[in-house]
Amino acid sequence: MNSQRAAEAVPVLTYHALVESPGELESMPPGTRLYVFTCDEFRRHLDHLASEGFTAICLADFVRWHRGDAALPERPVLVTFDDGHRSNATLAAPALRERGQRAAFFITAGRVEAEDSVTWADLRATLSAGMEVGSHSLTHACPSTLSPDALRHELAESKRVLEEGLGAAVDFVSSPTGYDSRRFGPLAREVGYRAALQGVIGLNRRSTDLFALRRFVLKRSMDLDTFRRLVAPGSRAYIPLRVKQAARNAIRRVIGARGYEWIRGRLLSSRRHTR
Repeated sequence: MNSQRAAEAVPVLTYHALVESPGELESMPPGTRLYVFTCDEFRRHLDHLASEGFTAICLADFVRWHRGDAALPERPVLVTFDDGHRSNATLAAPALRERGQRAAFFITAGRVEAEDSVTWADLRATLSAGMEVGSHSLTHACPSTLSPDALRHELAESKRVLEEGLGAAVDFVSSPTGYDSRRFGPLAREVGYRAALQGVIGLNRRSTDLFALRRFVLKRSMDLDTFRRLVAPGSRAYIPLRVKQAARNAIRRVIGARGYEWIRGRLLSSRRHTR
């Protein structure tokens, strides 16, 4: 397989937080636990990617390829983390460095230095290790519920805060929540970002809008076999997930954000033994 063919579609894998042992999961609310993996599970994911010939790139690499300015490795993958949980620095970054892999960490700027969140020292060390740091908005408010002015503030102010704290440019942004907002991409471009990850499940090609990049948000309900199928080159395993996502978004539009989140919370609470 040549580089041109291999780089026709690039998956983005989005994680949130890690824990050292399965026992730590039990104390977490179901809604949080759903997005948390153990260190061993994360390492197995990384080792599977390596065994299949994947190379973890950063968004800057992808943007250069997207614009035709550079080539990508034979099997590129983007590994990302949302929110800025402290485990991104203490557990995820070391696991990546051990394997010579890279990732992009999207930080909720208003939570830096808060309890269980990364610190400025963490973020500067992450940059020094060759990782990327991007914005995950200022307060993690759902973009589709915000006015244009409020969303513009979330995007612009988070960029300013992160750049001031890091002493480096912050070129990329990841949308909080999996709900799309038609305003998110245009406003991200307007305030100076170079690309934006949104919530649609799928792969990214040169034809994909840089401000509506697709991704796979990984959950505990996805076992290792599901993960392997999801990342397999040419796989269509993500299609059922995308259909379910479209159905959820349709329900949310009908009953509203608050009603949907109430129902979702009740369902998650009833699944105390979700993996």
